[in-house]
Amino acid sequence: MKRLCSIHLFVLLFFVVTCIVGTASFAQEKVITITVSNWFPVGTKHDLILQEWGKDLEKRTGGKVKVSYHAAGTLVPAKQSYDAVVKGITDVSNHVLGYTMGRFPFSQVLDLPIGWPQGPEATRIANEFYKKFKPKEFDDVKVLLFHGQPGGFLHTKTKPVAKLEEAKGLKLRCFGSNAKFVGNIGAAPVTMSMPDTYDALSKGGIDGLMSSYEALHNFRTGEFIKYSTENVTSAYSAVFIVMMNKKKFASLPKDIQVIIDKMSVEYIDKYGKLWANITKDGKDWLVKRGVKVISLSKDEQARWYEKGSKPLVDGYIEEMKKMGLPGDEAVKFLLDSLKKYH
Repeated sequence: MKRLCSIHLFVLLFFVVTCIVGTASFAQEKVITITVSNWFPVGTKHDLILQEWGKDLEKRTGGKVKVSYHAAGTLVPAKQSYDAVVKGITDVSNHVLGYTMGRFPFSQVLDLPIGWPQGPEATRIANEFYKKFKPKEFDDVKVLLFHGQPGGFLHTKTKPVAKLEEAKGLKLRCFGSNAKFVGNIGAAPVTMSMPDTYDALSKGGIDGLMSSYEALHNFRTGEFIKYSTENVTSAYSAVFIVMMNKKKFASLPKDIQVIIDKMSVEYIDKYGKLWANITKDGKDWLVKRGVKVISLSKDEQARWYEKGSKPLVDGYIEEMKKMGLPGDEAVKFLLDSLKKYH
């Protein structure tokens, strides 16, 4: 009888232990890891906001999601961030549309140099553009949100540029549509991503760059700059997409998908305010360093637009027409939006 009780007790203990281990394993399996990569320098506001997004997601999901964050291009470099998400090398990343020219032809309108302002407008307009046109060129990812750099200008190391003719022959760092703009105004375009620009400036490979004030500060490229030329009418934007691997998003429980969608809307405003603040901080930093800001007259701005920007706008519309896409509508939407926000 005692032997039978011992057997029963052993079986019961075995069952209890199995349940505990099984429950622990099940709980462990329920934790979902999402990999997030970013190429902005460590400690910059763009690094911190994507880290904040990850911590926010962990908190809102009650620990069901664990975010593995990789900064400063340690997992994926800037130019490869979009493809890395498509291929599942990282689940979430941040990509500049203009770093992969030809990949997003319709949305290329967003980096045309047609007078972007200095506040959060580029971020708002980029998201409104996507909501209105829903370009199929982003169908291979889960779009979380877009954010946009305020108007970018020409910055030079040693030569002040106050007239169109003074840009002739300068080797300028640029990307996307800016490369054509730089060529149109008589300078020599040198295409590269912002993380590569510091070395090019320090070694004399370029004479200056097309850039926002923010990047001159965050990437320290402003250490080599003596002159900033504010050509307001042809100021350009750089639009970014924050996206997730499509299969990864589809694999998430519905409640977590809803949380991510809600966060995406909220972070549009966060990114807009961030851009406005760091653009002001960047310009203040440059001025304190003694950089001379050259503001072009309205007549001179009109010359830069006519020579540099207008051919790009016309070319975009014509190119989209050949592709069967409503480029004229996209340009009208953009110009109307800029007027509204100005």
